[in-house]
Amino acid sequence: MARFNEQRAIDDIRLLALDMINEAGSGHPGVALGAAPTLYTLFMKHMNYDLERKNWINRDRFVLSAGHASALLYAIGFYLTDDYSIVDLHNYRRLDSLTPGHPEYNLKTRVEATTGPLGEGLAMAVGMAISSKYLSATYNVDGKKGYNLFDYNVFAFCSDGDMMEGISYEAASLAGTLELDNLIVIYDKNNISLDGSTDKTFTEDVAGRFLSMGFDVFEVKDGEKVREIDKAINNALKSDKPSLIIVNTIIGIYSKYEDTNKIHSKLDKDDLEQIREELGGSGSFTYNKDNMSLARTNLKNRLSGIYADWYHEYEKFCSANSEEKQESLNNIINNEKITLQLDKVIDMSKLFVDKALTDVNYQIMNVIAAFVPNFIGGSSDVVNSTKTYLKSKGDFSSDNNSGRNIYFGVREHAMGAILNGMALCNLRVFGSTFLVFSDYLKPALRLSCMMKLPVCYIFSHDTFLIGQDGATHQPIEQLAMLRSIPNITVYRPCDYQELIGSWNIILKSARPSVLVLSKFHTKALEFSSHEHVKYGAYIVSEVKNALDLIIIATGSEVPLAIRIKEELLKNYIEARVVSMPSVELFLKQDDNYQEQILPKGYRRVVIEFSNDPVFYQFVNNKNDLININSFGKSATTDEIAQDFDLDIASIVIKIKNML
Repeated sequence: MARFNEQRAIDDIRLLALDMINEAGSGHPGVALGAAPTLYTLFMKHMNYDLERKNWINRDRFVLSAGHASALLYAIGFYLTDDYSIVDLHNYRRLDSLTPGHPEYNLKTRVEATTGPLGEGLAMAVGMAISSKYLSATYNVDGKKGYNLFDYNVFAFCSDGDMMEGISYEAASLAGTLELDNLIVIYDKNNISLDGSTDKTFTEDVAGRFLSMGFDVFEVKDGEKVREIDKAINNALKSDKPSLIIVNTIIGIYSKYEDTNKIHSKLDKDDLEQIREELGGSGSFTYNKDNMSLARTNLKNRLSGIYADWYHEYEKFCSANSEEKQESLNNIINNEKITLQLDKVIDMSKLFVDKALTDVNYQIMNVIAAFVPNFIGGSSDVVNSTKTYLKSKGDFSSDNNSGRNIYFGVREHAMGAILNGMALCNLRVFGSTFLVFSDYLKPALRLSCMMKLPVCYIFSHDTFLIGQDGATHQPIEQLAMLRSIPNITVYRPCDYQELIGSWNIILKSARPSVLVLSKFHTKALEFSSHEHVKYGAYIVSEVKNALDLIIIATGSEVPLAIRIKEELLKNYIEARVVSMPSVELFLKQDDNYQEQILPKGYRRVVIEFSNDPVFYQFVNNKNDLININSFGKSATTDEIAQDFDLDIASIVIKIKNML
């Protein structure tokens, strides 16, 4: 019987990746050639996963942060695990294929996260490592009994470009502080980026920097040697710190363009054939089938029994624990949707309904935490202002992995990506900062939306009227940015009723969401409704006689709109006030409902202190928008409102003049 030829397997994987790239007409052959031994060693010899149950909760996670290496990942998935067919490889970068140009989240094909923007994958891997630690601390220990339910490791494959992106160091810094010894970052160090040698842009001591952040660092001097790579991964797995493995490789090895940036696009025909000959390959998309079969058999033997052993632990847990604890675990394993209806469990008489909406939200979130054990999150160093702390739930730290409050530090971008990684591990997560700082985490938020993850972003300080901190802290364009992103729902509630209604939808929908909250004292409105939030907009104050005007407002501008309505009534002008907590939800309603709320033929005015152009569709012209199109100023709330003619008297005069 033929013996398995490891080098043949690596070279066939290389050639398959090159053929994919050349048939597609684009891709990144350099990393496919240089990093094949690294990823082969990881998948073949170290990662624990189940070949049949791809979404097994305790599988090791692999995140290809260097998403441009996708062809290599797909070739390995074909050769070793049979996750892709040869047809899938032929369809690389084609419409609706399972093999897109950069990895897109799809557990059916063992892609753990959507990557492409460099650095995001590493940060998501940190979130996955946090999740493993949290789940282990929560479910592996029960009194004197222990269960091996959660102990998965997380591997992130990164390039020089990943290391240049600031988010990588934001996330790695936190990982070192939290001592996440289940995180292994594999750095494919080839010293070449798209524009040329990294000598031009990136000369820092990466090993020294990671050591200073609390990592163990291991180095593979020759990325062609499986034995060296294997040893480094083994050492990292034994470490009691997060690890960085620096693998020195030659980008595009075997190509005439090796070790240059010219290897970043498809190869010319002569170069490809020269590589094929040197690596002992035959025709396009060919491989040694007998050797592939042996590789799969060896991998299957290594992984045999891993899932069965875990399931035995699961049965032990279930037999020894209450139905409630079993349900809690099963909700995690099966990623069950949340059915909590807050208005049924919250005692409204105990809500401080006339406090700032951030304070009311604090009370509501703590009710959620009592009912949803996998509700976890934190803030980017502003929890004292955003009020998103879960009381009595502990702080997640190196000494307490069961804490449900995460201190992300001043790292908004990393926070967003880490939350994505946690959501990908079946946790229901939230993160908070000021609305104006949503700009810092937009790339991560965009990936939340691409993957349709149940991440709730909570942004406080919702208006430029916060005043004296000045223009840098005053949101203007952020609501427009957030509402323009596909697959997300933005909620801007005006009081506690709309806040409860927003949370009800957020919890049930299991989709990306943004909750925008006022820091100001907020009185409950007489006719606000948690039930009507699902429609996106509804009548919060109706006329008594004739309808002269419709005022549309959102969030903290709704009480202002009602006060303006009262002033207009003194001038015999009757206005309907429509609260629009979610533009997206309103636009999803049928024409009949929209016509009922905003009937045609009546003058409409929108009051929102942003510059969101989405409201143009509701009015006749720009003069009907009472908004702000410039940056703010440092002043008191009253001073700044008057300076921008957005105080009650100025708005009333403007409306009277337009009628």
